[in-house]
Amino acid sequence: MSQICLYIPLEDYLADWFVHDQGGNNPVHLTRGSIESGLLEQFLQTPPEGYVPDTAGEGKLAIVIPNFRYKSPEHYFYLPPKATDAFIACLRQRFDIIMWQSLHRFSSVFQRQDHLIYAFMEKYGITMTEKNWNAIAKRYQRKRDYYLMNERRKKMKKNRTDFSK
Repeated sequence: MSQICLYIPLEDYLADWFVHDQGGNNPVHLTRGSIESGLLEQFLQTPPEGYVPDTAGEGKLAIVIPNFRYKSPEHYFYLPPKATDAFIACLRQRFDIIMWQSLHRFSSVFQRQDHLIYAFMEKYGITMTEKNWNAIAKRYQRKRDYYLMNERRKKMKKNRTDFSK
């Protein structure tokens, strides 16, 4: 039986990370019971009339459609645009959690974050390019800034309630 694939547009660093996370094979075979597999099981549909399936291309990751109990890949191989967006958002959120846990833990120890980011990239199979490094550094910076802003707000709110007593 030939493998039927979805082609999902992803940034290079995210595609590298996801391939590594799912075992290192391309096309990607999803882990059974994973959130990504669950999303596909829920939202794969029969294609609309006149649908032409996506093909491999630059910036697209091939994902083998699993054979679900009630959804055969031969008939259910269309992922609507909003479901594709949800799939990509799921990947980004999982990436952000792992990135935060890996980088923020040591941010107070290291003055330079470049070594941490390169170590993170190496650990998670992300190609060592300046483009990937910059993308990860920017994502981490945004998450860190948001976290610090929330911590300041909590502290200010606590100080205001302390003065009212």
